[in-house]
Amino acid sequence: MGSGTIGQEANSGPPTRGNLTDAHPRAGTVQQAAHDLRQPVAAVLALASAALADELAPERVRRQLEQIVTEAHWISQVIHDMLDGPGALVDDVAVDILTLVRDTVRSERLTCAAQIVLQQKDQTPRYIMAPGTRIRRALANVLVNATRAAGPGGQVKLTERADGNTEVIEVVDDGPGFGSMAVGNGTGIGLQITVQLLAECGGRLQIERLRSGQTLVRLLLPILAHGRAAGGAR
Repeated sequence: MGSGTIGQEANSGPPTRGNLTDAHPRAGTVQQAAHDLRQPVAAVLALASAALADELAPERVRRQLEQIVTEAHWISQVIHDMLDGPGALVDDVAVDILTLVRDTVRSERLTCAAQIVLQQKDQTPRYIMAPGTRIRRALANVLVNATRAAGPGGQVKLTERADGNTEVIEVVDDGPGFGSMAVGNGTGIGLQITVQLLAECGGRLQIERLRSGQTLVRLLLPILAHGRAAGGAR
């Protein structure tokens, strides 16, 4: 799809009195759950790291342990992010967006029944100045919805490219679409969270109906000037 194609911006809509009233109990429940999960996840990370240190472990087991450590570390980061609460200020870092997308896809492939095809033709290093956990959570939300819509044996295609100073990540599935969601419909807790997470990173979400009847979800993020990370990248 050409870079000039414009999709409808997903919008969760302005807050209403009812929304604001309901938001605080939900936020408190989420933070309590994150607090309760922090210690068990830390224990899993510690145990897997200790097992990984065993030099006698077979190579196949070591690879599995490395993946467990990676996933547990990621969950730990998400928990820390959730404990800060929605909209909390988090220090921005220079995020290697190509690596983050690959890691997110690799993680989703572990549990989904659909096939995920990743296309990153332009391997030029690019960085996004934002909290990495929030970018990954936004992309993970989109992939979860896409793989669910595709169903067992279906396919999800993720294409990543740079368009000027904007990183474009497009997700299309061969099922009925993004959770069978109508284009431009901003309802659904997953979509609301994704829109909020991207906004906190200076990004946007677009949803577009293709001629094939499929739904394309597009994440747009500002690329760090000159595509380089001053002082290193994460």
